[in-house]
Amino acid sequence: MKLLKTGLSIAVLAVVLTACEPIKTNQGYRLDPEQLAQIEAGVTNKDAVQAIMGSPSSIATFQTEGDAWYYISSKTEHLAFLAKEVTERDIVIVKFDINDVVAEVQDLSKEDGKEIAIVQRETPTGGRELGLLEQLFGNLGRFNSASQEQ
Repeated sequence: MKLLKTGLSIAVLAVVLTACEPIKTNQGYRLDPEQLAQIEAGVTNKDAVQAIMGSPSSIATFQTEGDAWYYISSKTEHLAFLAKEVTERDIVIVKFDINDVVAEVQDLSKEDGKEIAIVQRETPTGGRELGLLEQLFGNLGRFNSASQEQ
C-alpha cells in the first residue's frame, strides 16, 4: 500500500511540474543572416528583395521618399494564465528610394525598442448604466402592436 501511495505521489508531482512549463510561441518572419547579406544598398531592387525574403510583414503607410518594408518576428512565452512576455524581437527594415532600389537596410532587436505606457483613463459616455436585470427584462411590455404602427 505504501508503494502505491509513493507511486501516486510521484505521478501527481510529475503532472504538476509539467504544467509549470512555459508556453513558447514564435510569430512572424524568421531572419536568416545569409538572406539579409544578399541585399545590398544601391544594387538590389524591390522584386529581388521579395524573391529573397518573401512578402514583408508590413509596408510603411506614409511614404515620403520611397517605400519601407518591415519584416517582423517575435518570440513570446507565458506560464498558465499569466501575461505573455516578449523574450526576443527582430525587425528588419528595408527602405527603398524613388526608383524602387534598396536605399538602406536596418536590423533592430528588442533592445532597440521603447516601452510605451498605455493610458488607463476612459472616455465618459452619456446616458445611464443599466444593471443586469434591467438589461434582461427592460423591454418587457414595450412593444408596438400591428394596429399602433399604422
